[in-house]
Amino acid sequence: MEESFDQKDLDEAAVTDIQFELKGTLLPKDHGYALFLALVDLMPWIADELLLGIHPVQGADIGDGNLMLNRRGKLVFRAPRIRSADLLKLTGNEFRIAGKTFSIGAGKLKSLSWHTPLYAHCVTTGHEDEREFTQAILNELDAYKIDSRFICGKRQTLTTAQGLESGYSLMLHGLPMEHALKIQEQGLGTNRKLGCGIFIPHKSIVAVS
Repeated sequence: MEESFDQKDLDEAAVTDIQFELKGTLLPKDHGYALFLALVDLMPWIADELLLGIHPVQGADIGDGNLMLNRRGKLVFRAPRIRSADLLKLTGNEFRIAGKTFSIGAGKLKSLSWHTPLYAHCVTTGHEDEREFTQAILNELDAYKIDSRFICGKRQTLTTAQGLESGYSLMLHGLPMEHALKIQEQGLGTNRKLGCGIFIPHKSIVAVS
């Protein structure tokens, strides 16, 4: 993708991913809210940091509502870089979800990506209807003055403090690079601390699931 701007003009260091090794066995697929509560028990300030997001933990879907973690399992935050030293103190801590214990290993910083398209596993806006969801996304992109085409994918359901909420997977494509960085920093929609609206690079716009 052609870049028509100087990368030095963007503050790419403002927000970063902080990635930890994660050891455990089974984790519920719908784990965002439980993970958030467990991490807030360890570091209460996480609840109030506006730009902080917690990526969904990746694992193998074993078909019973659970994910099986492997040795490459990661706990990943997206947060202001000035908070990275605080987050790195999580190394060596443990937490429990659904009766299982998880150990947080070594952490490191990982810069945001200079690539598009971008993909979020789930974005929530408070709208269950796909047309209303789409309009909410258009409104938010307009408010950010971000130029992007997008594709809505599979409908998702997740547990929140208010009960079950629906969202959709979302692919953004045709983004100017400076807009791609802004979307990664700011996210879209609600429930960022539950794993929603956090965008990562994706190889293709062909399949959104």
